[in-house]
Amino acid sequence: MSERKTDQSQSSFGVGISNTVNSQQVAGTIHNYYSPEQRQTLAEAAKEIQQLLDQLSQTYPTTTVAEKSAVAAKAMEEIEKQPDVKKKVLKALKAGGVAALMEFTKNPIVNILTPMLQSLLDEGE
Repeated sequence: MSERKTDQSQSSFGVGISNTVNSQQVAGTIHNYYSPEQRQTLAEAAKEIQQLLDQLSQTYPTTTVAEKSAVAAKAMEEIEKQPDVKKKVLKALKAGGVAALMEFTKNPIVNILTPMLQSLLDEGE
């Protein structure tokens, strides 16, 4: 039987126990995981989505879950209508995935938009 050697000199992993975890710790971990180019791509797409959601939230009510869902659907329509935005969002999704894009977007409606973005990614592949 041959011995298999693996170079782990560049590996890092740690284990820690904590009673509390704050959002900065989680966000810091997510943001530090991506390369500067990936973070830039994610940030740019998140900014586009954030602006779109903010704009739609001013036009449409967002009190109930149904209203928030309608705004998310409208946002998805707008993303699909604008090839540059759609391309930017797809690039971000490929760079970091839906979860990372959600982390960069600070709007609760993005939680409803997430499955729609995932379907956009699935269609793009």
